[in-house]
Amino acid sequence: LLPSLHFLHSSLLFSMLLLTFFLLLITTIDSLDESKIRDLCPNEKNLCARKAAKGDCFGSSLKASVLQKQCRCSCDAVHHDRIQTCCKTVGEKEMLFCLPLCSYNTSAEALGSTTGIKCVSQLTTWAYCASDNYDTTGCCKARGVPPECQSFCQGRVPTCDMQSIFLYQGCLSHMVAIMGCQKESLGAKPRYDPDWTSSCEWEGK
Repeated sequence: LLPSLHFLHSSLLFSMLLLTFFLLLITTIDSLDESKIRDLCPNEKNLCARKAAKGDCFGSSLKASVLQKQCRCSCDAVHHDRIQTCCKTVGEKEMLFCLPLCSYNTSAEALGSTTGIKCVSQLTTWAYCASDNYDTTGCCKARGVPPECQSFCQGRVPTCDMQSIFLYQGCLSHMVAIMGCQKESLGAKPRYDPDWTSSCEWEGK
């Protein structure tokens, strides 16, 4: 009887460990898989969705750069999914209406719009998620981003004062360069911390 109980206990323990591993696995897989990418980009070759799902669109290598040109839709999809997943994970839940602005393609006009102003409290989240917790200051300097705007390249906002933040509206004209550096720095696996919280105590948080 005792050997049977021991076997049963070992089998149960193994099953629990296997289940835990499986749950960890499915929670770390990116939300956008090959099938979804193919649905989003029906006019591209199947290899585009396959390579994008593998993470080949990320980075600034020659291979990634070529793929980004040949499979623009698929690569844009995984880039967008990365920043959106981060914003959904670490952003304020009551500010979900701001998610459309959490993108590498957000224009200066959109950020300066009525919605952009309403969502200014989410600027810390956008800055953090766009950087994917990685400092691209060197790239930003090389592309002419001025010192007063380089905190965005580090995934931070230049000030936590709600009134003073509007003094940095001039940085909007450098967002294409900043976002370009950040997209090029993305790795196949996300670097952001899902437990990250903003250091700014914005009004209304």
